[in-house]
Amino acid sequence: MKLLKSLSPLVLATFIATGCMSTGGGYDDNPNETLTAFSTITHPSSWYRDLFDKADANMQHEYAILVARSYIKEQNYEKAEVWLKYAREHSLTQLEESKVHLATAYLYYSRQIYQKTLEELKQVHARSLSRLESANYYVILANTQNKTGSKLEAYHNYVILNQYIDEYDTETVAKNQKTIMTILLDMSDAQLDKILAEGRNELDAGYVEFARNHKNHAGGNLADLDSQWLEKYPEHPARLLIGTRLVPSSSGRNPVKFSSDADISHIAVIMPLSGKLATYGDAFRQGIMMAQREKGLTSSIRYYDSNTENVAAVYNEAVADGAGFVIGPLTKENVSKVLNNGLMVPTLAINSFDNVSADNAYFFALTPENEGVQAAKKIRRDGHYTPLLIVPNTEKGSRIISGFRRQWESYTGSADDVIVKRFMNKQDVNYAISEGMSYGNVDAVYICGSALEVSVIREQIDADYPGNRSYYITSNSNPGNLYASVTRKMKGINIGDLPWLVEDYDLKEDISDNLDSSNISVLTFFAMGYDAVSIVPELSSMAGSRRSIDGLTGNITVEPDGKLIAGFQWVTIQ
Repeated sequence: MKLLKSLSPLVLATFIATGCMSTGGGYDDNPNETLTAFSTITHPSSWYRDLFDKADANMQHEYAILVARSYIKEQNYEKAEVWLKYAREHSLTQLEESKVHLATAYLYYSRQIYQKTLEELKQVHARSLSRLESANYYVILANTQNKTGSKLEAYHNYVILNQYIDEYDTETVAKNQKTIMTILLDMSDAQLDKILAEGRNELDAGYVEFARNHKNHAGGNLADLDSQWLEKYPEHPARLLIGTRLVPSSSGRNPVKFSSDADISHIAVIMPLSGKLATYGDAFRQGIMMAQREKGLTSSIRYYDSNTENVAAVYNEAVADGAGFVIGPLTKENVSKVLNNGLMVPTLAINSFDNVSADNAYFFALTPENEGVQAAKKIRRDGHYTPLLIVPNTEKGSRIISGFRRQWESYTGSADDVIVKRFMNKQDVNYAISEGMSYGNVDAVYICGSALEVSVIREQIDADYPGNRSYYITSNSNPGNLYASVTRKMKGINIGDLPWLVEDYDLKEDISDNLDSSNISVLTFFAMGYDAVSIVPELSSMAGSRRSIDGLTGNITVEPDGKLIAGFQWVTIQ
């Protein structure tokens, strides 16, 4: 099982380790050789402009792409587009056109416009590319698929990427194997079976078997399985991971440990009580205080301001003051500092991470991934099989898509029936609608966007493509107190959100004097504070079971890695 010898290990290792592509980066066999369109960018754009000006006509097409990529690296996208337009207009062969499409894909990828990235890559004739250009092609293709939730496709393209890595550069080979394993470990058994059923080759069989060993076993038994696997696949590239303990990213150390005898008579709450986030910290505190009164909680609660440079010291102070349980902090930066400092008592952080878990750490966050998961559950439960997702071309949009695809694949073993279209502006919306509805069998539409965007998109689909279909939105599109003309256009749409936001509670009248009840963000933090303190007595028992509790944020369960997941309440807008 030989791997072709080709690429610069430093740049490739960076791509593989991060799972994303550095804007304007590339691969280069030898920096001393003649520069080509996809040589590594090592100079400012002015240097490549000068190179272009001095070049003869035979090299100007190559150097125009180099100039464009240097501008992409500098995030000067407007000038990059000008140079790509020049290269496109001066392309004389199919190969030159493919290079322009590939460079344009880099541009869209760097701007996180993933749908257009994939559309440009479809225009590339991959078989005509050099090894250097092919490597760039498969890296950006796999990374884009990985970011947009097309895990199975990403897996296959990372495997293809193996052949472009120098077989003697074991560090970079190993990093690519770890990227592949990260994808496989998060797949369901049905998805792994699908890889085997396709019967591609022994390479796939080795990957799936290795992933299952690490997914289902641990300790000495795993060492024995690794040894048996190595005898069966002695030349498999994943052999470089032997001795490394791999776990699904969604479950960190699977499972983590939780104390069942935490002292919850004294609780510390570390939240922003000053600074720009103080409004939300105050709403969170109001929620806790209301839960104390409503539920008769007897714990002593003391508040600490997290708006400080040394939040770890605040955490230590709270524990020294006698806290047996800590709620907070809020921001990812502060949560990271507390985790790195070490948890001395069980702690419920009001944020979450994809690949982070720790003993006695719980994480409570309303994430974009969960919005996608909840939408997929509802749409499938309603009996739909071909959903169209119209989602903004942002990082949050990508996370929503990822959650939706992951949940959908858990039902069917594939997300092939999920149609995804992205938008950045009004023109993109029109394109997304026409492209998405061209599939003809769309039976459900999930729209992410502002309430106004949702009303416009729904109205346009109904006008241009009449038929029976259901519409769904989640918290990102909650109309709140908008004009009646907007909410009328959303009539009949299914909205999934916190029960607290879509149902009537007498409690809302009780807080109207202290909080802005028209501000959805404020109301959300109130609900999270209410549920956070209410669930503390139940956390340790919930972590070891699938028992759930109904709260203002939804039906709450605790995952094995400590994440609190809130199931949405679905209602139809009237």
